[in-house]
Amino acid sequence: MGANKIERQLISDPRVLARFQQTQRAESEAEARKTEEVKAGEARRPSGEKLEISASAHKVAEMRSLVEAGRSRLEAEPEVRADRVAEVRRRLDAGVYATTEARQRTAEQLSPVLRDLSRLLD
Repeated sequence: MGANKIERQLISDPRVLARFQQTQRAESEAEARKTEEVKAGEARRPSGEKLEISASAHKVAEMRSLVEAGRSRLEAEPEVRADRVAEVRRRLDAGVYATTEARQRTAEQLSPVLRDLSRLLD
């Protein structure tokens, strides 16, 4: 199973989806506040003054980047194919994936997805 399909399953989890939506709202609110602060600061700031970006703003930018990358990967995924799902289920029932090698490959594919999800939820 590809990492993108696993991501879709994780995103369909109501808790993950709620956390994701909460993060998006917080990002939007932070971006709006930042824009307002910049607009207000431009009127008051004398020329030659430096602007420093906070660690929180960097984290928001990083999260936004991760969200956009996830969206792009999901959009690139083809629609669910019932024939392919049926074939994989048949192979699961037959024990094709019940090997150490198959488990290792699955763990390797899940590892970056879980790492990104963990970073997003922190």
